This record gives sequence, C-alpha cells and structure tokens, in this order.
Amino acid sequence: MAGDVPFPEPDTSARSGGDASSWEPYQSPQGRGGGPLRFLRRHSFSITVGAAALALGALIYFSPTGAAPDDRTRGPGDRESQATLSIYSAPTGATVIVGADTAGTTPVTDHSLSAGTYLVTVEKEGYGRRDTVLTVSADQSARYRSRLPPDESVPNEPAPTESAADAQRTRSETSPAAPGGGASSDRPATSSAPSPPSSSAPDNTSNSDDSEAPSPGPSGAEEANRLVTGSLVLRATPESTAVRLNDRYEVGPTPAMLGEVGVGRHELTFSRPGYETTTRRVDVTRNDTAVVEVSLAPQTGHLRVLARPWGSIYVNGERRAERSDVWYDTALPAGPHTVTVQHPALGEKRRSVTVVARDTQSVVLDLREP
Repeated sequence: MAGDVPFPEPDTSARSGGDASSWEPYQSPQGRGGGPLRFLRRHSFSITVGAAALALGALIYFSPTGAAPDDRTRGPGDRESQATLSIYSAPTGATVIVGADTAGTTPVTDHSLSAGTYLVTVEKEGYGRRDTVLTVSADQSARYRSRLPPDESVPNEPAPTESAADAQRTRSETSPAAPGGGASSDRPATSSAPSPPSSSAPDNTSNSDDSEAPSPGPSGAEEANRLVTGSLVLRATPESTAVRLNDRYEVGPTPAMLGEVGVGRHELTFSRPGYETTTRRVDVTRNDTAVVEVSLAPQTGHLRVLARPWGSIYVNGERRAERSDVWYDTALPAGPHTVTVQHPALGEKRRSVTVVARDTQSVVLDLREP
C-alpha cells in the first residue's frame, strides 16, 4: 500500500566494522569455577542418604548381639538343645528303642538326642519288655537302668541270669572305676570264678528297675542326672478308650498302667469314636502312683420331628410329645434312632434316622400318606 513504511533493513555495519566486538553468549560466574563444591552442593541429598544407610549397616553388623543367633531361631541340632541318655539293663544285650529310632543294645552310653519327652523301650528275647516315658532337658546327661523280668510265656526254660562279668561291666559303665581295679573289671577271669575287686562285687538282688546304686566320687552330679520316675494308672468310661501321652505316644486302650513315667507334668488325651475327646493334665511325683479316671461324654446331634396332621411322638419307644402338631426338637447321642408317630384314628408311622454329631436331622411323618 502507498502509506506503508517498508521494514528497515538490519544495520550490519556496526558488527562488520574492524573495531566492533564479536557477540558471545552469557555465562554465569558460578559455572566457571568451584568444581568439587558445586558437585557436593548438587548431590548433597543423595550423599546424605547413602552415608546414613552405610552407618546403619555398620551398626547392625558390628553390634554385639547381631553376631550371636537368637535362642528362638536355634534348630533342634544346636548344642544348647541337645542332651545325652545312657541306658543300662540287667541282663545286658537288650535292644533299646528311643522314640522311633533304635539306639542299639545295652549298655548304650551317651546317646545324643534333642531335649524333650521320649518313649523308651528296652526288650530282649526271653525277657519281658519295658516301656518307659522319659523327659530329658537340654544339656542333661541322663541315665536309666532297668531290670528285665523273665518272660513267663516261655515254658520249661530256665530264666537266664546275669553273669558276673555282665554285672561288673554294667556297673563299670554307670560309676567311676575304683582305684586299683580299672581295666580288669570288664573282662572275665581265666579261672572258673571271676576276679573283680571285692569292693565292687555285683549283687543281682539289690538293683531296682529304675535307679542305680550311688557310686564313689562326686555323687551330687550323678544324683542330679539320674532320671526319677513314677507310675500312672489310667481308667476311662467306657473302657477300651485310646490314650495318647503328651500328644505324641499311644499308650494303649484303657484300663492301662504305666510303670515308669518321668516326673513332672504330662498331658493325657482320651478319645473314642462317638464320644467327645477329653484331655487331662497330671503331675507325676517320685516313686508315687497317680490315678487318672475320666468319663467320656457321648457326641450329640439334634433331631426335629413334625407329625401331620398331629400325633404323639416317640423316640426309641419313649414318648416325647403328646398330640403335637408343631416341630419337636431334641438332642440325641450320635447314631441310629427310631422315630414313631401315633394318631388315634390314622394309626402310626415309623422311621429310622441316623443322628450325626453336631448336626440337625429333620423328619416329617404324614399319617395321611400311605
């Protein structure tokens, strides 16, 4: 258009002149110096977090309690939870079963096992069997000795007796050797009579089933390690009730007697099909007999009966309701039962029903139906 003023051309004479300075971009003074300080300032948060993490890790690693394992995390094979059990018998050579494992033949010395309660069985052909419940504590070196009675079921066979050499070997295992009588006491003499020291001559009639005579020397430690036992008599109604000891061992149906049970508190569980399971706790004391008697309650269910149009309701021949036209509800022992409904004009109707424990069975008997 005529009135328009053309856009002025850029004046480059000032840049192209010989004495004109060249153009350079602006740079902050901080960008040209202070390299390490600038790096620390920019990454201060990351450096602080990393240093804190390293300090925490070093504190945990070098803590006095961090290197020692917690007692609650120790396994059953750790040293603190281990015990040893030595078992002797008269006569020797009896098979020893501890829990579900065979520990060998007597004398069994320093058998390693975890602390706890075990069923110990000592048996030998021609002799009676001994079942004993023993409780051993951690770091305990326990000893148990049993005399096996002859098996009376074997007729016309003389009961084997313990030889003098076996008796001396057993006693040498259970007590320190007397001075001067060490090595020769475990071997029979070449003559017809054994020659152990006179002070340690065996007496086959003086040893009890569950203890051993104190030996010379420090008797305090041996007395602490000796297992002390008592007896249990178990009775239940009804009979032939299964019993579990400490929820681990089946001790047979009732009535039952356990002749050798470790002292302390034990838990007995009585169970029988069709009856409620019952648990009892009993304290066994030294050389005493504890009697446990229980009566199991039958398991029950509920039975609901409706007579139509109405009638008298009988359960197992016993009248429960007279001229009823509503639901009759009763608790019955679990098992089969017979329900009968009678009407003076419509007669009677009978049905067999099985009551399930902790359940409800409903029966409708309509006398108008054929």
